[in-house]
Amino acid sequence: MSTASETEMRFGEYIESLRKERGKSLRATAAGIGVTPQYYSDVEKGRSASLTAERLDNLKAFLNLPDEQAGIMYNKAAEERRYRDTAVPQDFSTYIVERDYAMAALRVAKELNADVDDWRIFVEDLKRRRGMPT
Repeated sequence: MSTASETEMRFGEYIESLRKERGKSLRATAAGIGVTPQYYSDVEKGRSASLTAERLDNLKAFLNLPDEQAGIMYNKAAEERRYRDTAVPQDFSTYIVERDYAMAALRVAKELNADVDDWRIFVEDLKRRRGMPT
């Protein structure tokens, strides 16, 4: 799958392409994540809201997605739901809500209008302190 087409795809198109790339049927995928084939088809076609966080996690596991593709999937799901009820990727929402310090850090970043360089420096510093390559 090309990067250019990934960025242009909406959530449903993206998960459909991942499913087909792995040779999975719509029915098997729906069963694997605990929804009806009709509902899953509606999600892929953009006729129904995105999947819940639990179902996104199930889809990640069922399709055996690497972290990069899973991250794109979670982001596209958030974009799809932006005007419905959330703009935060669902795999982050619990993490943020359960950690007051994460919400406080995000509020400070918002108040200071942190830009891409501010976040890059923050992430690089955190990785360095954790012994990860930057």
